[in-house]
Amino acid sequence: MTWNKLYFNKQNIERESERAVLIKLPSSSNYAGWMLWHPSKLIREEGGNGYFLSLSFTDDWSFRLFKNYKNKPNPEQMVEPKEIIEAFKGSDEMIRSQATESSDSYLEVIEPKPITKEVEVDESLKR
Repeated sequence: MTWNKLYFNKQNIERESERAVLIKLPSSSNYAGWMLWHPSKLIREEGGNGYFLSLSFTDDWSFRLFKNYKNKPNPEQMVEPKEIIEAFKGSDEMIRSQATESSDSYLEVIEPKPITKEVEVDESLKR
C-alpha cells in the first residue's frame, strides 16, 4: 500500500465539517462540477500563505464523486486514484513547482579569511 499526496488550492474547498472536507474538482478537468468528501485528517496545509493544501490517499482508495442539484437526483460515480490525480494535475504541478522555487536559496554565505599580514593605516584617515 503506497500513500500519495496531491496538492490543490484552498479555493477548491466548498465546505468543512469536523470529520471531512468537501472538495470541488477543478473546472479545467474532466470532472468539472463534481465534488468529493475527504477525511479532514488527510488534508494538510502546505504553505502558500495557507492557500496550498494537500490531500493524502492510498493506491487502493476509491473516491465517490457526486454532483449536487437542488431539484434533480444527484448523480454519483466511483473513480480510481489515478483519475483524481489526473483531475488535479494542473494545480498539483503548479504548487509543487512554487514550493520548490520558494525553498531554493541563491544566497551563498562565505566566511571571510582573517588578515595575517601587517597593515598600515594612513594618518589622514585616523580621528
